[in-house]
Amino acid sequence: MECSVRENNGRSIVVVQGDMDNEHAVSIFRETMLALLKSGKRDVVIDMSKVESINSHGIGKLLLFYKKFKEAGGEIKISSLEGHTKEVFETLMLDRLFKIE
Repeated sequence: MECSVRENNGRSIVVVQGDMDNEHAVSIFRETMLALLKSGKRDVVIDMSKVESINSHGIGKLLLFYKKFKEAGGEIKISSLEGHTKEVFETLMLDRLFKIE
């Protein structure tokens, strides 16, 4: 799994490429999100267009950072949910928790 970050009008866009379905993969996501939080970023969009699979490892990290950014006065939004990942979000009603773009 890979994560890249780009800035767009004051927002940090995190592009996740690969599956979020094991501890090694989500550790890369975790490090990326921690770096953004520590650098003072508060408006983050996670682009999930290149994620084909997500399970409890990925969901757990998303929820962890949802809480951390909220506590810091920020917000995480999700964009480009498709296929299996979209089904998981809808089944777990995460689409009601996260703002989906």
